[in-house]
Amino acid sequence: MPGLNLEPGHPQYRRTLAALFLIGVSTFGLMYTVQPLLVTIGDDFGRNATESALLLSATTLGIALAVIPLGQVSSRIGRSRSMQIGLIIAAASGVGSALAPGWELLVLARGLMGVGLAFIMVSAMAWVVDEAAPLAFGRIGGLYISGNTLGGVLGRLSSGMFAELLDWRGSIMITTLLAFATGILAHILLPKTHSHARRIVRAAASGPDPNRWFRLRMFMAGGFGMATFVGIYNVTTYRVAGAPFLLGPGFTGLIFITYLSGTMTSAMAGRWVQRLGMARVMVPATAVAAAGILVTLLESIVAIVLGLLILAAGFFAMHAIANAAAARFSPAPSKSSALYSLSYYLGSSVGGIVLGFAWDLGGWPGSVAMAIGLLAIAGLAGATAKPVPPPS
Repeated sequence: MPGLNLEPGHPQYRRTLAALFLIGVSTFGLMYTVQPLLVTIGDDFGRNATESALLLSATTLGIALAVIPLGQVSSRIGRSRSMQIGLIIAAASGVGSALAPGWELLVLARGLMGVGLAFIMVSAMAWVVDEAAPLAFGRIGGLYISGNTLGGVLGRLSSGMFAELLDWRGSIMITTLLAFATGILAHILLPKTHSHARRIVRAAASGPDPNRWFRLRMFMAGGFGMATFVGIYNVTTYRVAGAPFLLGPGFTGLIFITYLSGTMTSAMAGRWVQRLGMARVMVPATAVAAAGILVTLLESIVAIVLGLLILAAGFFAMHAIANAAAARFSPAPSKSSALYSLSYYLGSSVGGIVLGFAWDLGGWPGSVAMAIGLLAIAGLAGATAKPVPPPS
């Protein structure tokens, strides 16, 4: 049984929802501050789209490399403490990236931020598994993903707007401090726990595992889906900065408000799966994401915004389903969360570079073709996955 058995009506349920939501806001606010600034920073250092994508890919690669070892550390020292340490590392790295004098140190600081963020991410969903009642797991986990999307919006929006008033360094500094303050508030709200559920789970994990291939498909859905999503948004910053749009970083940051459609769908995805089943939600979500990408082929800023709204709605429903299912149908949820994060952020690292390369070679049509190919793999993996329910 979970430690707190959190569910509607529990005295700490609402605090938990607020805390997990704010943890998601803080984490992704730190991660994505550089995305609307890729063109500005790249121009400052004389870098093209493929090279500039390293600023985000370094962070996601840091996450991918760190989640497995940090997942084991998290099990030993506790989820809450792990998230607190991760917040400090990530915020310090954000300050360091704002002060970095050269390109190599900037990329290094962004990579170190990924290590801090990995500590948070591998612990947050495992905390939910430990402490939530089974029927409330989807809702609490979905709200954490919803906070992720809002944090991604706010981080990008604030950094883009501050860049219009300051330079990109001042913008990153202010956005980092705001995200850090949000993380502190989240940990003030997060209920204190003394759960030892992981020890029980490990003992049970030595038996047969009927859901191994199911989780592999969830990892593929998350990884290839994230490669598509991050890559499209990266190259969108280059598309709208050039003719005929010629948008500055402030207006480019506004493009990321389209994430809010994903905030809504990720929060609702758990309920949809409970009512309809996973495949009946995953397949339409993938189709919606693909339709959004195709809409952006129209040479119109309205079409670009509409397409990104549709893409975000579909992708974050996919992500919320896959992330929660990978942990739920696992005898070792912490390890499964780590592996999901590994595939998810490895996909982000590769997708940012691959679609940047597609942009440098083939412009927007080339980027769309590559994105649809990656998304098709994610959708196929999700559509063919059938979990074996755990014994009651």
